[in-house]
Amino acid sequence: MVLDSRNETSLALPDEHTLLTDLQAINHFQALAKQHMISGQDFGIIPGTQKPTLLKPGAEKIAKLLGLADQYEIIDRQEDWDKPFFRYMVKCTLTNVASCVVVSEGLGECNSMESKYRWRNAKRFCPQCGSESIIKSKAEWGGGWLCHKKQGGCGAKFNDGDPAIENQEQGRVANDDIFSQVNTILKMAKKRALVDAALSAGRLSNVFTQDVEDMVDNGVIDIPKEQPVKAPPVPPKISRSQTEQLKELKALGFDITSAAKKLGIEAESTAKLTEDQAQALIDEAAKNGFNPTG
Repeated sequence: MVLDSRNETSLALPDEHTLLTDLQAINHFQALAKQHMISGQDFGIIPGTQKPTLLKPGAEKIAKLLGLADQYEIIDRQEDWDKPFFRYMVKCTLTNVASCVVVSEGLGECNSMESKYRWRNAKRFCPQCGSESIIKSKAEWGGGWLCHKKQGGCGAKFNDGDPAIENQEQGRVANDDIFSQVNTILKMAKKRALVDAALSAGRLSNVFTQDVEDMVDNGVIDIPKEQPVKAPPVPPKISRSQTEQLKELKALGFDITSAAKKLGIEAESTAKLTEDQAQALIDEAAKNGFNPTG
């Protein structure tokens, strides 16, 4: 059987003018987005990553600039209140406000097995008031454990070796209150869907990335720790012996101010001199025939 080529559907490329116009529009909007986005508010820069991460306020700003309205739909959900386990898949649809044409869609998923929801950082708590205000009491105060009032505790004291305190789990433990975070998990899925849709609508994938901040929170990637800046060493201060020698030189008529200018030494007074600067002045005085007895 021979097919009629006129009935075949083929890829129709836009003419060159239309293609260039579209590319210019994309480049213009990318430049506009960069210009009006605020670091730390609309996007975040995660140390060690290649591109800035688009945040929810930035995604909302992109939608506003493009004249888009956002709508959300939960397309998949898992809610097991006995296990417990919660998962939501949300679709965000961005529609042109004027024409009601769908411009882009994005998907976002979040679940309670992600590290930031699955675990919590447990601290010692007071068996009497429940406050996580337990501290080790100093030996001079009798030792043991104290529910510190200044940290919101009740002031109760416990002996060393008390199992009610020392047998408590600490550090990373399973989150036993995940139920209070169900709404947070749903909103996180919604946020991820919006960011996905906004990046697509603005053709901004080469400018921003997404979910990197979530990957950091969940321990998927590590942020390189900034190395502390070492303070420059402080030059030794003028010694007591040098101070006495300079006083004697001044009494002998040696012009310390002129000598300091000659040597390029800047100091408000002899007390502000470093050990090396003071010695340079004493040596300069010796060259000019001034020899202190000190």
